[in-house]
Amino acid sequence: MDKVCLNQMKKLTNGTQEQQSKEVQMHNLPLEQHMLMEKVCFNHMKKLSNGTENQQNKDMQVAKKILEKCIKSGEACLNQMKKLSSGTQNQQNKEVQLRNVA
Repeated sequence: MDKVCLNQMKKLTNGTQEQQSKEVQMHNLPLEQHMLMEKVCFNHMKKLSNGTENQQNKDMQVAKKILEKCIKSGEACLNQMKKLSSGTQNQQNKEVQLRNVA
């Protein structure tokens, strides 16, 4: 009878331990789900941050190209003005020379 009682107590102890393990696992499940959702959210935020940086880089590249075009256009305009100025000076020099000859 003592053996039967001891075996029954062992079974009860094992059952209690298994029940406690199940309860711990059940408590861990929401925690694990929460941690997983937090990780997914964090990764999503990182992707959004990278996307924002990439967009800013693209915007800067566009602005840089526009600025480069403006600078080239300004340089071309300046060169044209120099040529016109030089031509005007040459014209004035020719007129002065013609007056001196006459």
